[in-house]
Amino acid sequence: MAWIKEIDPKKDKKLNAIYDAAEARTKEKVANVLKVHSVNPDILKAHIQLYETLMFHQGSLSRKLREMIGVVVSKANECPYCVSHHAASLFSLTSDKALMKAVAKDYTKAGLSAQEKQICDYTFKLTNTPYKMTKADIEALKEHNLDDKAIFEINQICAYFNYVNRIVHGLGVELESIR
Repeated sequence: MAWIKEIDPKKDKKLNAIYDAAEARTKEKVANVLKVHSVNPDILKAHIQLYETLMFHQGSLSRKLREMIGVVVSKANECPYCVSHHAASLFSLTSDKALMKAVAKDYTKAGLSAQEKQICDYTFKLTNTPYKMTKADIEALKEHNLDDKAIFEINQICAYFNYVNRIVHGLGVELESIR
């Protein structure tokens, strides 16, 4: 599953409660990227809260855009684990297999709207060359009818996926069978 030992949730009441709550919410088994957090249930709980806030709570961005950002970041970081998970989520939201495959392969050839492409361009640049970001990158998003709240959400989701990709790569988290 990973390069570090995972704690059996049945041996830790706090961990078991977190797993039970997560599985009740998602109706799925806890993902391997979360299981690796078992060595520190407090961090696991905080991670889940951050993920749910960024990806599911009311905001300026659609769930489709949120998942698209996750796929673009994960593809840029060559993280098959997260590309697989979030491309599957993108498909479940859109039922568009061609879109899912195109975004997972090369978003620039996916036939995205101008706004979607601009969001992906920002995300890709921030992932690959964060030191080259300028105010012009923000202005380009604003020119595509995105306000400061939406831009902040894009930035935070991009940062989150960079964080998770590094957990996966740095701890050797293996892809489980999904959906």
